[in-house]
Amino acid sequence: MSDAMNDQATSYFDLGATLYTPCTHGKLSSLLQDNTFSARSMVLCLEDSVREDELELALNNLKISLQNFQPDIKVKRFIRPRNPLVLAEILNYDNIDKIDGFVLPKFDLHTIDLYKKVIDEQEHSSFSYMPILETAQVFDKEAMIHLRQKLIHWKSHISCLRIGGNDLMNLLGIKRMKGMTTYDTPLRSILDQLIIIFRTEGFELSAPVFDMLDDVETLKKEVTMDLAYGFYAKTAIYPAHIQVIEQAFSQFIQNHAVQADSVLDDNASAVFKINGQMMEQTCHKTWALRTQQLSKRYN
Repeated sequence: MSDAMNDQATSYFDLGATLYTPCTHGKLSSLLQDNTFSARSMVLCLEDSVREDELELALNNLKISLQNFQPDIKVKRFIRPRNPLVLAEILNYDNIDKIDGFVLPKFDLHTIDLYKKVIDEQEHSSFSYMPILETAQVFDKEAMIHLRQKLIHWKSHISCLRIGGNDLMNLLGIKRMKGMTTYDTPLRSILDQLIIIFRTEGFELSAPVFDMLDDVETLKKEVTMDLAYGFYAKTAIYPAHIQVIEQAFSQFIQNHAVQADSVLDDNASAVFKINGQMMEQTCHKTWALRTQQLSKRYN
């Protein structure tokens, strides 16, 4: 990462439910400008949601959409390029500096240096980045530890690491079944491992997408588990899921904000009881700090 980059990344706690939209969308310009679905953050996608033979169409659609784009502070906007070469191309688009940052797909030890080369050569220095962990290397603990070490120099410009749940399931030859949360699949052990490897070094992680369009009850169960795991941002590909995710986040804050504030109160006892749970300032401080950051966005 270039030493010239001094601005801090978009806060993880501002992301909420992140809506992904393919750049082939016929109303991309209005979606980019108007935030029709009231998402806290959005990603314009040039990768898996775009067929290879539609890439030029998608790129042109994005270029046109950016021409008259006037950003506001209500929503964070990112672009997911197809690969480092496509990233290099779109960095030259007019108004690209008005985008908050980029989601970097297939991010691992094979691609990190390619992305770094493109990023270091750019003129703009205020972008935020969200690498996606979605290749076979995710299953290799040592590879993830190595990747973490290489990411240390990027840390202040990474909003979070996104987890590509569907890509990882594809590598295992499975897909989500109706009524099953991510935590009912083999990915649960991967989520455990990624949290232990990355969050202990201060990297935030975003929860995988829920791709069942008409199974709201299971989505609610999954978001409950996401929050229990400390995932305070989640990918969404279906507009109707945004409200479900955001409501779950809001309810979580209603239930736990007082606990978090109490832990951080300088006058609190070292150990105390609140909402039927024993709380300790030393043991619950990190949870409380993270929860308080989320609370600021939902009050």
